[in-house]
Amino acid sequence: MQKKICFLDQDTANYFKMLFGSIDTARFHQVPMTEAEYLFYSPFTPDHHAARPDTIKILITGENLCPDFNACDYGISGEYLELGDRHLRIPHYATYEAAKDLASRPKINAVDLEQKNKFCNFIYSNGLLAHPIREQFFHDLNSIFPVVSAGRYIRNDHSLTARDPDADWGLEKRNFVKQFRFTIAIENSEHQGYITEKITDAFLAHTVPIYWGDSRVSEEFNVDAFLHLRDYPTHEAAIAEIQRLNADPKRLLAVLNAPVFRGGIDRAELYTTSARDFIEGIFAQPLAKARRRPRHGRAQWLEQKRRKDQTGIKRRISNNRF
Repeated sequence: MQKKICFLDQDTANYFKMLFGSIDTARFHQVPMTEAEYLFYSPFTPDHHAARPDTIKILITGENLCPDFNACDYGISGEYLELGDRHLRIPHYATYEAAKDLASRPKINAVDLEQKNKFCNFIYSNGLLAHPIREQFFHDLNSIFPVVSAGRYIRNDHSLTARDPDADWGLEKRNFVKQFRFTIAIENSEHQGYITEKITDAFLAHTVPIYWGDSRVSEEFNVDAFLHLRDYPTHEAAIAEIQRLNADPKRLLAVLNAPVFRGGIDRAELYTTSARDFIEGIFAQPLAKARRRPRHGRAQWLEQKRRKDQTGIKRRISNNRF
C-alpha cells in the first residue's frame, strides 16, 4: 500500500530524493498536508502545527536548531542528541549531494598547486546574525594579504556577480574557489554539531579551509586537512601559521592532499545510509504505533493550542482579516 506523504518545503523534498534516488510512485503518494500520513517539514514551515493529530511528523533541519520533540515524532538534525529511536544526527554538510565526493577527492600535484595563483577567498551573502569573528578575521587577514571577497557581503570582487541564476550555485562557487590556496570557512554560529558546506566546499575545491564554528569539528574531519582557528590563541598567531604554510609548497601540498575525514572513514556515506535506514524504520511500523510525540497531558494541550493557532492564522490570511 502506498504511503501518503507530504513535504512542506523543497529542501526536505530534495533531501528525501537524495536519499532514495527519487520519490517512488509505487511506494509513495504525495498528498496535501491535510491528507498526509507522514509529514516532512523544516523549522521554517510553521504550517506543520496545523497537521492532523494522527499524522507522523518528521522534522529535517541542518540549521543550528534543536528539534522540538513536543511537535515532531522524529527529527534529523546536527545536534549531538540521543533520544531513543526519535533522533538521528546528520550534520548540515551531509545533506548536500556533493558531500559524496569528499572521501574520494583526487590528489593534486605541484603543477596543480602552481596554478592556484590566488591567496585566499571569502564568500558570504550577508552578515545578518552571524558571529562577529567572521568579519573580524576577514579584516585581520586582509590587512596583511589581500583576501578576495566575491559574495554580497563585504564584496571587493565581482567575479561571481554575472553568474547564471539557473546554474548550480555550489558548483559555480567551487569552480571559482579552485583558484585559491586558502578559504575562510567560518560558520555564522559556534553551535556544536552545526557544520555546513563552508568547510566541505573548500575541501572539494582543494583549498585549505580556515575554519571556525563547531568546537567538535575535529571529531568529524582530519585535523591535518584544515586550519582550526580555535587552535591558536589569537588571530595574529593563526595568521602567522597561514603565512608559514603559504611559504612552504611541500607542506601546503601535503595539507591539500590529506584525507578529509578523521580516520579515513567516509562519514558522508555513513550519514546517507543511516538517514535512509532511519526513515525506512519509521515507514516499517504500523502507522498507529509510529507516533512518538505525547498523546496526553500538557504536551497534548500544547499541540492542540498550536494547531488551533496555526489554523486560525491561515483562516485569517485566506479571509484577508489582518
